[in-house]
Formats: sequence, structure tokens, C-alpha cells
Amino acid sequence: MPHGKPRQATPLPRHVSPFPAEILGSYLRRLAQANRLSPEALRGYIAGGRRNRSVPAGQLAIFAGVPVSTLEHAIAGLDGDKPRTIYLGEIPVHPHATGPACRLCALAHGATQPIWCQTHPEQVICLRHRRWIRSATVTAQPCLDNQPDILQAHKQHLRLVRRFGREQVMLGFAAAEHICRQWHAQRQHDEQFGRRMRIFHGADWLLPANDPTIAAAAYPEVVALARLLTSPHWRSLVTGIPEDGDALFAREVQKTVAPGYKWPQPRSSRDPLYRWITKGH
Repeated sequence: MPHGKPRQATPLPRHVSPFPAEILGSYLRRLAQANRLSPEALRGYIAGGRRNRSVPAGQLAIFAGVPVSTLEHAIAGLDGDKPRTIYLGEIPVHPHATGPACRLCALAHGATQPIWCQTHPEQVICLRHRRWIRSATVTAQPCLDNQPDILQAHKQHLRLVRRFGREQVMLGFAAAEHICRQWHAQRQHDEQFGRRMRIFHGADWLLPANDPTIAAAAYPEVVALARLLTSPHWRSLVTGIPEDGDALFAREVQKTVAPGYKWPQPRSSRDPLYRWITKGH
């Protein structure tokens, strides 16, 4: 390919349709591969010979043979904006993370290569294909056909977003995930987690901490706790309003999250939920 901005851009021989919320790098890689080009060279050519420059939507539309409105609607970050990170105490929370699309959805879209998308925090499951898609790899997308409570938890997660808004649920979910992870490290309140892991892997399972089935198996309790930490009603019960709120809160935790949980805890307690509520971390 020649260097410098071409006088007149012409469409590439093979067109590639963007996937909803696909990130620019993923789309350029697929477009380049379809036309037997390197992604770096293609990006530089579209951007006028400079590979580290932003890609103009109009130029990309010409090369891709796709209407610019379609690209602007489908491709995340085409305008060059980078997603911000929110910190909940010391916990980084990403309102827009990058992750693989459901590989079965990608195949239905006609894509044989992996597709990477910008996702919202609640987009952890493909309900159409019953796959856990919150993973660092496209190939690690566990089937949930035998895990009805994980699928049900996802529906509850989506209802929480509709009721309280994405940002509030995102923060509540991040806190709940942090708490449940500490419980699991202490071998507390993880009976249902263990049952789901046995469904995934059988009785004798030993996996690295980043295996996606671990997050999937913990998900129902995380969502249930996120509901309590997000809801103004349930939060108010552990602040002394009403006076019998502690007992009501304890019963709800026992009913929906951890059957053996005790509340209130001693002041010296290291319990992560107690510390989160009373000390804010």
C-alpha cells in the first residue's frame, strides 16, 4: 500500500459487517483479514499513513463499503473516546469493559474470527445461547444449560438495572462481588457455589482462579447481595431506620444470599459484609 493519504479512497474487495458494540481494533482486524492485509497497515492507510492516528469514520466507511451511519451506530470508540474507570474504595469498576462476543452469536453474524466488544457490567451471559461470556477468551464460554439458577440470576440482574439504573447497580454489584470473593477465600457461605462447580466439573475439580466457571458459579449470590446493597430500602435497614431493621436485613441475607449468616456482627468482626456496611470498605 502506498504511504500518505490517498487522493481517492476506494472500497476494499471484501466487505465486513460490524457486530453491535464491536471495538474498532476488532473490526479493523476482521476487515484486514478478510482482504488479506495486516491490521496495522490497513489502519495506517485509512488514517492517512499514520498508524497511531484515529481512524476517520468517513474514510473507514469508504474502505469498508459500509454506510458511515452503520459504523457509527455499531462500533464502540470510533470517536476516539476511552471508557472511564470508577473507583469504589480501592476497587476499580469499569462501566464499559472489553470482552469477547458470544461465539455462537458471532457465527450467526457470519464471523468466523473472534469478535471483541465493549460491554456493560451486566452483560455477562448470552441468554439466547445460554453461555457465560464474561471471560478473557472467546473459547472459554461455559454452557449454562444445566445451571438454571445462574440464568435466573441474570434476569434479576437485568431487572435491577432497569429499576435502579446501570451505574447504581454496577457499584452494588462490584461491592457484592468483592464481598463474595472474600467469603469464598474464607470458605464461608459457598455451599451453593460448590454445588454449581460440581455441575460444571464433577466432584474433583481444581482450577485456576481466573477460570470463568468460578465467576459463573458465584454469580447468583453476587446478584442477590447486589440487590441488597443497591436498594435504598435494604440499605436503610442497617442504618437504624427502622429500629428493627437489623433483624429484617439478617433474614433477607439468610433467605437470598447466605443461609447461615449472622447479623449484627461483633464490632471486632472481620466479616467483609459487616466491614463494608459499617466502615465503607
